Amino acid sequence: MASVTVRATVRSGLRELGSVVRDPQLLLWSLHLFLFPIYVFESGLPQPGDLLILLLLPLCLVRWNGALYRDSAVAFRRLVAFVVWVIVINYTWMVLLGKFGFSGKDAFFVVPAYYVFDAATFFCVLLLYQRYGRRFLWLTFHVVLFTVLFQVAVSVLYKTSHGHRGIVLFNNPNQLGFYALLSASVLALGRKRLGISPLKTGLGISAAVYLALLSASKAALLGAGLLLLISVISNPRAVILAFVAMVAAAFVGGPVTDAIDKTMTRIQAPDRYEEHSFFEMRGYDRITNHPQYLIVGAGEGGLTRFEDTSVIGDHELHSSVGTIVFSYGILGTVLFLRFLAAVLRGAQFRTWSLLLPAGAYSMAHQGLRFTLLWIVLGVFIVLKHEKEQAGSRT
Repeated sequence: MASVTVRATVRSGLRELGSVVRDPQLLLWSLHLFLFPIYVFESGLPQPGDLLILLLLPLCLVRWNGALYRDSAVAFRRLVAFVVWVIVINYTWMVLLGKFGFSGKDAFFVVPAYYVFDAATFFCVLLLYQRYGRRFLWLTFHVVLFTVLFQVAVSVLYKTSHGHRGIVLFNNPNQLGFYALLSASVLALGRKRLGISPLKTGLGISAAVYLALLSASKAALLGAGLLLLISVISNPRAVILAFVAMVAAAFVGGPVTDAIDKTMTRIQAPDRYEEHSFFEMRGYDRITNHPQYLIVGAGEGGLTRFEDTSVIGDHELHSSVGTIVFSYGILGTVLFLRFLAAVLRGAQFRTWSLLLPAGAYSMAHQGLRFTLLWIVLGVFIVLKHEKEQAGSRT
């Protein structure tokens, strides 16, 4: 009986794979998710997976009827309002300061392009769900699952590191850590709303936790721990299976044990900057030292303005939250909070709490340009609609 079920599952999977290959939109979306953690160029430049969104968006627009589901439409309009403010602030400061360069710590010109691209990716999620519905969500879950497992395999066969921290195919360990955390969030959301089997979810989450360990990112590990704690309440079986898999792998030894050892070594190592607080090291002191920018925002360029007035000097703030508050001021913060409110509106606490780990990570790192974050937010919105549709069918 079990073998019959396995064969049926394999056959249905192969049929779905064939249909995806024949559908340009689903194929490009799947390839984007798969190629996302493969960095070929320097950070900040478009990567292979990013370029596929530029091909996917026109295809989505061609078949779009001009309408969106209500929650999706409200969230997208509010995101567009925030992106417009990003453009206005950065280009206004570019003109006022005369900083017209394309690169460097003082450059403003390229900054809005990141937000426009991420908004376009968010829009693609909404459009693809509008057309394919639950099938799009099922495909997204399984491609993320496969990609996470593939990254684990690569990490074992092709060892790469940056300062003794794993990076797999990313450029730095923090990218790997945030990717692992966001992938685990997608898997946890899929388990809760799509009824994916605990075995698949547990396998995927355990793989994501391993990648977080490999990155030795304290923020990613904290977020992963918080996600597991939240998931225990809503999906205990998946978390238990993930925990059993990690414990078993640790006992066997090898890559998991090595990742744990390196992570523990980094956590226990003395802080090189003990004289500075967490908030100073993240750049929050820039906000208190320059409160005048809270009115309209300082933009994300012209960083040499602050090189002598904050602990991080002329580096960007190491915080998504701090970046929004300082770079885009009170109005920008309100616009972004309105967008988040539209994303979360109507969701139960046990559901939107699955986004808290990514929020906690954003307190300590600048992740606003990480496209997978916007994909998670888009998936969250359409999963709310999927729940409503499921309720209306019962």
